[in-house]
Amino acid sequence: MARVKNDLVGNNNNSLSTGINGTGIPALKSLLATEAIRKQMKSLLGDKAGHFMMAIVGVVEGTPQLQDCEPQSIINSAIASATLDLPIEKNLGYAYIVPYKDKAQFQMGYKGYIQLALRSGQYKYINSIEIKEGELENYNLLTGEFNFKFIEDINQRLEAKTIGYASYIEFTNGFRNTLYMTKEQVLAHAEKYSQSYGTDLKKGYSNSNWSKNFDSMALKTVLKLNLSKFGALSVSVQKALQIDGSSIKSISEEGTINIEYVDNTNEENKIIGDIELATTEDKLELLRQADLIKFNLKKKASELKIDFDALTKKDLRILENIIDVETDKRMED
Repeated sequence: MARVKNDLVGNNNNSLSTGINGTGIPALKSLLATEAIRKQMKSLLGDKAGHFMMAIVGVVEGTPQLQDCEPQSIINSAIASATLDLPIEKNLGYAYIVPYKDKAQFQMGYKGYIQLALRSGQYKYINSIEIKEGELENYNLLTGEFNFKFIEDINQRLEAKTIGYASYIEFTNGFRNTLYMTKEQVLAHAEKYSQSYGTDLKKGYSNSNWSKNFDSMALKTVLKLNLSKFGALSVSVQKALQIDGSSIKSISEEGTINIEYVDNTNEENKIIGDIELATTEDKLELLRQADLIKFNLKKKASELKIDFDALTKKDLRILENIIDVETDKRMED
């Protein structure tokens, strides 16, 4: 599994140096034909590498704005999608390569998040939908429960006004959560976290993905926030949350992904910053502290449904606090 490294310092050096300059389809095809790229594609995708490279060309041919982007950034975004085992064809809606100025961005689709979550085997249901006018009956502030009464006639529902967006997750162990945002809240979220959408609103453009595919981006937003706050985060979901909306600066042969945020200032990812994985050193130090007081840390983590092998920074802090409490108890005894 490739690792993610947040590298926000300007650096145009790629791990795989090719010496090919320029933009457009010819430059992209030339870069794809280099031994370094073909080798990396082959190691990631095996016999599917040829088809995937053809898909990259097809996406760029179908998106004229991408033809002005650096070919390496396009290929890096595609490889990032390949590490998640998601197709990049736009019509499938799992993952996208989108242009922003002269760089390509990797963007998850809401169907991609659903696919990655289902692979973990921990979800019974996961979905996000538009909420139509009259469907939201009430909301309990204390329990956080929403009650919806959906329009049964499909055609009537399609024609009804959209007032918001909701996502629903339910685990196989029975835990469930609904996250709802009004359309106004989603609009504010998009304007705050996407510079290109803000520019569209100010200048009357329709260039950003939010302008072109507002409903799909809204469905992804409510699902992404629900997963990051309440979901069971597999390694692949964590990685998707981290690289979503970024320009992939480079992917080393060892699998380290270096990213930068070109359409935002990484503020949105601070919302989900706790999903960053703890380092091996963090985990070893935690185990050392637990061993000093003869505390079975992995058993406790299992009781809390924390995956120690895919330990996040947030869960790391939880376990550190538990060890501190256990240490204090033993000192008192």
